[in-house]
Amino acid sequence: MAVVGGVLLVLVVSAMVSIQVADRKAEREARGQVASSVALTRDGLTRAAADGDLVDTEIRRAVAGGQKSGGEIRRDGRRVTVTVRYYGFAGVMFGASGDARGCYRFEVVPAARAPSVSMREVPYDACRYASRLLASAPADVAEDVSAELRTAVATGGVGGARTADVWRTPGVRVQDIELTGGRLVALVWLSGAGRKGPAVEDCYEFRVTRDADDAVSVRKLKPDGCYRLQR
Repeated sequence: MAVVGGVLLVLVVSAMVSIQVADRKAEREARGQVASSVALTRDGLTRAAADGDLVDTEIRRAVAGGQKSGGEIRRDGRRVTVTVRYYGFAGVMFGASGDARGCYRFEVVPAARAPSVSMREVPYDACRYASRLLASAPADVAEDVSAELRTAVATGGVGGARTADVWRTPGVRVQDIELTGGRLVALVWLSGAGRKGPAVEDCYEFRVTRDADDAVSVRKLKPDGCYRLQR
């Protein structure tokens, strides 16, 4: 019996050690996920600010993906401060697992060719009350979409507007889009904060032409307008 008990003790201790080792490995993987997401966000903000401007839709794309929750955008002159909460998790339920979290603040000063982008980790409480990245109203999102489309037209013509990155922005959902005769018409759902708090989704029509003086026009439609493309 003593031998059996000793063997069982060894097995139990070995199992506990294996679990602890697996947990530490999972925690390292979770921290790696956070670090990778932070690096991707910094790279995305750097690319977006390299044209001398940084609108909220560009910021949304820069922080999209990965395990993130909450965020805040503040502007002070040309300086843009973006605060984001990150999560990382590795492992399986009821098995070895590890998690990590962090709150990071990015300071961006847009500039052609060489924007200034700094990043630092801040106390987690700094993210606790951060507003959502969808805090902008749909009308404000429409202005940002228009600004990005004008840039796309200036660099790539109307065709450039058709393939612009802005259409891949979280909260920007294309219902219908058509490019004919040098004119682009897009019916798009824009998500944002409502006047009384809850998120809303409104329909907007964007028209893009070759006319440099007024390349982009936008108007809000009734909800059923997003299902009828007027050519």
